[in-house]
Amino acid sequence: MPAVWLSILLVLTTLGGVMMALYHWQRLASPHPELVRKLLHIPMGLMTLSFPWLFETVQPVLLVGGLAIATLLALRYYPPLASRFGQVLGGVKRRSLGEIYFPLSVMLLFGLTPHQPLLFCIPILILTLADAVAALIGTYYGHYRYTATEGQKSAEGSIGFFTVTFLSVHIPLLLFSSTGRAESLLIALILGLLVMLLEAIAWQGLDNLLIPLGSFLLLTTYVEMDVAALGVRLAVLLGLSLLVWGWHDRTTLNDSALLGAILVGYFCWAIGGWPWLVAPLTLLISYPFLIYRVFPLQAPLSPTERQWMAWLPDDAALPVTRWHPPHWQRVHNVHAVLGVAAAGLCWLFIYRVTNASALLYPYTLAFAANLAIIGIAGLPRDRYWAREQMQWVGVYALLSWLLLYAPLIVMHQFAHTAVLSALLGLVGIGGVAIAYYCTQPKLRQSNSRFQWLCRVVYTLLGSLAALLPLS
Repeated sequence: MPAVWLSILLVLTTLGGVMMALYHWQRLASPHPELVRKLLHIPMGLMTLSFPWLFETVQPVLLVGGLAIATLLALRYYPPLASRFGQVLGGVKRRSLGEIYFPLSVMLLFGLTPHQPLLFCIPILILTLADAVAALIGTYYGHYRYTATEGQKSAEGSIGFFTVTFLSVHIPLLLFSSTGRAESLLIALILGLLVMLLEAIAWQGLDNLLIPLGSFLLLTTYVEMDVAALGVRLAVLLGLSLLVWGWHDRTTLNDSALLGAILVGYFCWAIGGWPWLVAPLTLLISYPFLIYRVFPLQAPLSPTERQWMAWLPDDAALPVTRWHPPHWQRVHNVHAVLGVAAAGLCWLFIYRVTNASALLYPYTLAFAANLAIIGIAGLPRDRYWAREQMQWVGVYALLSWLLLYAPLIVMHQFAHTAVLSALLGLVGIGGVAIAYYCTQPKLRQSNSRFQWLCRVVYTLLGSLAALLPLS
């Protein structure tokens, strides 16, 4: 193994040389900015594949990564450097910190995989090749577009990402590990699909952090499984994908939000099992039925109501009946999905750490409270404080409680703890519903991030009520 300082010098010199070469090529030929960006991305990634053989400890990698981040920040924000070399990174006009997340993910991954080069190289290979191939295919050949968290992405690019990810996992596992052929095939298929979904919903360059770390966590989990367990996971992932995507015409979720919903559902099932999938799946399927009331069933909306409920389709767009609503305008992105699922995912994480199965109760309450909030959010602004509107707050709380807690009580065979937790769950849902109803007019005047944050806080605090029978 080369001397540490010689290895550090080799890495920094190589990356600096690539940067200078791309800078001069950009000045002479004016290539597409995305091509320049990815031609920097690929050599950076390929160079880091050598780290397990260049460095024995994490400290040199932290030094190289820290210098790389400092240099990239200077190229972005220090005017003398940004004016000359910044276009190599910033030629693509979008807000992104992807070049910063890249060395950060390399440092984290190297620290997580001491003396395990395969677990380090496969995620880096995915990040290096799959992401670049997807971006270039989408730029030059992408025709079938879908709505991403920021802007649009192409189906061709996502298929390219899946293909390269599949090969980046399947070939190394077959050649450099004891994993069986069938297991390697199934692991590559599952990782290809899941990491493709992660890439599709990421924003502001977060894919450079989510892809390698997510790939590492999935890989360490799945290499220990047999063919039967992997087959079940692939079947569940495909089944959830078909179900969620097939339901898209009845939701307000855009493409990125639907992909995020698939990931949330899959990870809830993969971590907790079938009982933990019931709540998020019930919410996704049932929430459109709770907001039929905001549609103009008899008369068109007033101008004020139309302005307040801008997400609804035009009055004359499609005929409306009680059981066959029109196609929704799909205005909610992945941030909305994460906002709705955040409190439940917190309980799921605590369950994963503690293995306390009783945490299913506050987990369910968190999703039920969010379902009530979704109904209340559709109440018209006109006559907002009228008695009939306040009655709907109780109706939405009760319906949400019935929809999500009834399956829970049945699954636990009407056990005393389950019934008591359900009764307290109704109190928690009602408290969250009242709190949201009272503050919604003020929340509507703030930015969307603050609104979603308040929803997370309300549902997380309200879900604590389900813990009382357990204390």
